[in-house]
Amino acid sequence: MTPNRVLLIGVSNPLGAEVARRLAPLVPSLFGCDKGDPVSVVEGMDFVHADTRLSVIGKLIRRLHIDTVVHLAVMVDTPREERSIHETDVIGTMNVLVGCAAPSSPVRKLVVKSSQAVYGAGPSDPSFFAEDMTNWEKPAWGVTQDLLEMEQLVSEFALRNDRCGVSVLRLGYRVSEDTSLGRYLSLPIVPTFAGFDPRLQLLHEEDAAEIIVRATVGEHPGVFNVAGRGVVLLSQAVAIMGGRPAPILPPFGRWISRLGLKMFGWVDMPAHLADVLAYGSVMDCTRVEAEFGWAPAYSSRQTMDALARGKLVELIEPPSPPQEYELQVYLQQRRRREPRLTSGRN
Repeated sequence: MTPNRVLLIGVSNPLGAEVARRLAPLVPSLFGCDKGDPVSVVEGMDFVHADTRLSVIGKLIRRLHIDTVVHLAVMVDTPREERSIHETDVIGTMNVLVGCAAPSSPVRKLVVKSSQAVYGAGPSDPSFFAEDMTNWEKPAWGVTQDLLEMEQLVSEFALRNDRCGVSVLRLGYRVSEDTSLGRYLSLPIVPTFAGFDPRLQLLHEEDAAEIIVRATVGEHPGVFNVAGRGVVLLSQAVAIMGGRPAPILPPFGRWISRLGLKMFGWVDMPAHLADVLAYGSVMDCTRVEAEFGWAPAYSSRQTMDALARGKLVELIEPPSPPQEYELQVYLQQRRRREPRLTSGRN
């Protein structure tokens, strides 16, 4: 199904803004929603404030006659309290799914952003995770548990609504100035867990935006791991950034280590990332390459090199002050009206 009226949920962050920018010229009607303002105005996208934690999202889907929903409002890399993350990832996704499943809903395609964090990280992990390996017996908590619950809701929705194609994208860990992992690796002295040198698999921001767009405009139902080819060791990543590893964190009691990182002003590290920095995490991404006929342009090593060079492409303009944002919206609306006003005078 070729998307006609697309609702992009979660545009108040750089990734959502870049996806909107790329989608705008590809679809006839693009709508964006989020509880916060977009970081910049995207020409061709109409924006409305809406919070997925409220049931109003279903009314929005029906009133706008949306046929394709892209759900990016999923919190992963955040130090916020667990209740807020659960409400956004699980309750918010549940409301989106209810809106898509309503009898009067015109939705025929759903794309959901998930994360490599769904697999967790631990000492008994396999060499790599395939898409069907989330249900193996392993304790889960925090963000990992929320993502598992969210994906279970999406899976049940797909089974009950075979008229709607559903794509779930498990995006690999991203490094930029906006991510906890990027800030951690950018420290001049990097505290590491004594005796651990984990494998890191990374995804460039451009590749993350590209796979979401491809899933939206194409027909690719299913669950897909998405990450750059190859891995880098934590010690290699620190060296690439010009830092110096300091194996001062105890290998056990990682919550104490997280607290220490925060107290000393280094970085506020989400719990699941602390586990990754001890044990690593690597996914098998052959399915996405076979289904999409596409592979990320940046390998894990190239993603680190780009961060080190400081030449990551700026995906969006800097956040606009409220007054400037309102001015941009007004000018955009006026440009849309001008052809009609001109034709009326003639």
